[in-house]
Amino acid sequence: MIKIENFNNLKSSGIAYGGHGGSKSGVLFDNERWFLKYPKTTKSMDVKNLSYTTTPLSEYLGSNIYKIIGIDVHETKLGIKDNKLVVACKDFLDSSEIILSYNEIKNEYSLETENELEKISTNYSQSEDLQELFILMSTNIYFRKIEDLRKRFYDMFVVDALIGNNDRNERNWGLVLNKENSVLRLAPVYDNGAAFCNKSDNSKLQSFLDNENKFKQLAYDSSISVFSLNDKKINPLKYIESMQNEELNQAILRIVPKIDLKKIKDFFDTIPYEYNNIQVFSKEQRLVYYNLLVYRYEKVLLPIYNKLNNKK
Repeated sequence: MIKIENFNNLKSSGIAYGGHGGSKSGVLFDNERWFLKYPKTTKSMDVKNLSYTTTPLSEYLGSNIYKIIGIDVHETKLGIKDNKLVVACKDFLDSSEIILSYNEIKNEYSLETENELEKISTNYSQSEDLQELFILMSTNIYFRKIEDLRKRFYDMFVVDALIGNNDRNERNWGLVLNKENSVLRLAPVYDNGAAFCNKSDNSKLQSFLDNENKFKQLAYDSSISVFSLNDKKINPLKYIESMQNEELNQAILRIVPKIDLKKIKDFFDTIPYEYNNIQVFSKEQRLVYYNLLVYRYEKVLLPIYNKLNNKK
């Protein structure tokens, strides 16, 4: 079993962390900079029988699935703070580095970019528009400097579709910039807390297990993405199935052979059901979450991988 850490008496690192995924606090853990991500209250959400989201668990599971697949991802630990399950994320920046997220990257001026953007929908300025992203991949100086940035996007698209992460927004992927020497590097994957069903309690999860149609709806039909195309939100699984994007097809060929469901199940089994009477990873959660992975892999990702291989 993994160790559930006690984060109650950690010293502050003095660093504040932003974002919209809930409260955070910078801490020193083993003399290194980490930050804690707290579960978000469900008071303003249409959620029953759940006082807080299970976002910390989703962050931990999603990040470790990225790690199992072999994609560079931030380090995470589960622990308890103020009688709540929280996740600790290691700060992957040194003192001279800052995150250069897609939000900043997209604002870099280029006459070529501006001319191309004028040719598409008047709604192109929305941050999650795929047409805008496709143009930036071809014209933006940062995409040209770091060729693997576009591969990283498509690899994340595939893994996020697998784990149900519907919030790969403009602020949670990009590059790391060294302010002293202007050197750029790919940022590890971070911010995976929107994966899985982080607003569903155990009874609701059990209802998915008891009803095949409801489970299919959850796993496939109602799958949504933060991205839009032609001013419409896309279903990432259906977009993968369309095979219309050659770079996404190449990501399928790269990623699918690295998805080891047995290894993921073994990882799930290392997480305790509870710790000091606080739920960590319930029976219902591990059954639904794992079955979601199996469904998306067997019904979508593997069949498309086989089709693409047969076309070679």
